[in-house]
Amino acid sequence: MRRVAQVVSRRLVLVIVACLGSVTSPIANGANDAVTLEVSQGTVTFEVGTNVPALRVHGKSNAVKAYARVGLGPEGAAVLEHIEASVPVKSLGTGLQLRDEHMRKYIFTKPDGQVPDVRFSAERAACPRMESGQRIKCAVSGELVIRETARPFTIALTLVEENGSFRAAGDGIVKLSAYGIEQPSQLGVRTSDDVKLRLEFTARRPAPQVAARSGDR
Repeated sequence: MRRVAQVVSRRLVLVIVACLGSVTSPIANGANDAVTLEVSQGTVTFEVGTNVPALRVHGKSNAVKAYARVGLGPEGAAVLEHIEASVPVKSLGTGLQLRDEHMRKYIFTKPDGQVPDVRFSAERAACPRMESGQRIKCAVSGELVIRETARPFTIALTLVEENGSFRAAGDGIVKLSAYGIEQPSQLGVRTSDDVKLRLEFTARRPAPQVAARSGDR
């Protein structure tokens, strides 16, 4: 599905998805402590039920792209701003070509024939303070864009820092009807309106930042 969502702190953590800028906030006030994180590995999986109780459709993409500017807020909380992420629709697969073609046509293709990426964006997210190896939970709320239609979307992330990288995993639910998308059906099998999404990311600072911060010690 198209650009999609992230999060973390100075030595810690986000990343559902992100690209940022500068804004008057704890990040702007502490610009020297702000770092940019980029996703080195990102996966989104989805699952949707059908009108056949024993049949559920599963899909996956390993092509998630995300960036984030992360700084420290009050009491060491991790703060993210201008978060964005994307997933190319063509990278989503269910393991069956005919079903994939049907999915892209009826869920992701606009009336003019274009198939835009799925995108997620959020202006700001704050998470609890985290120490290395400690898991924290954080809710990131923003907009999920499918077929160029934006709707509110929240993902509940679990974050952890390990050996200089940050791992994030989270879940959310997308309602097809919220985007004006009819539940697809094929050969008598009709999918549910609710689609469960799961995001998993590994993020790290780009090499120049890592070197610079090492030199500061």
